[in-house]
Amino acid sequence: MITALAVTGMSLGTLGFAQTVTPVACSVNQSSVGANQAATFTATGGNGTYTWSGPSLSITNASGSQFAVSYPNAGVYTITVASAGQTASCNMTVTGTATSGSLMCSPATQSVTLGQTASVSATGGSGAYVWTSPDVTISNANGSGFSVNYASTGLKTLTVTSAGVAATCEINVLAGAVTPVTTPGLPNTGGGYGQQ
Repeated sequence: MITALAVTGMSLGTLGFAQTVTPVACSVNQSSVGANQAATFTATGGNGTYTWSGPSLSITNASGSQFAVSYPNAGVYTITVASAGQTASCNMTVTGTATSGSLMCSPATQSVTLGQTASVSATGGSGAYVWTSPDVTISNANGSGFSVNYASTGLKTLTVTSAGVAATCEINVLAGAVTPVTTPGLPNTGGGYGQQ
């Protein structure tokens, strides 16, 4: 016995799914810092891709979910993060200079592209310094100056310790311009394998 089933005139219509994007938000680890001291900003929401901007930030590829900045002069500075067509802002207040003789790591913040070397120096403290970072293995960690090259992008922290006191420098490691890879051509000899 064979049963035939025919379906005609059936329409499923149009199925649509609304794509929602979580509102982008900005937070700062400390809203008030001294001159030339770092403040770290963190972004959430959006589409997970962030671009930062602010006064005196002449960085065209300032990206990542975290970004650090420092300013030499007192005042209130507004840092803005953008993602998925949305923006959010955070304020940081820069107060007076650090106490004379206190341990300092400088520059407090810097931005390098992937593969570039970041250099920092320490002042104050006892004059004996030890450098650490969770992102690199350090074999020669002593001295008032230190240079490091990171293998990944993102916000990196270098900490210097002296006389039981610690100070940090923040390094924004940014993706550099991508150089296209070219494959060298083979010479044209007029013949292929097995040909005479």
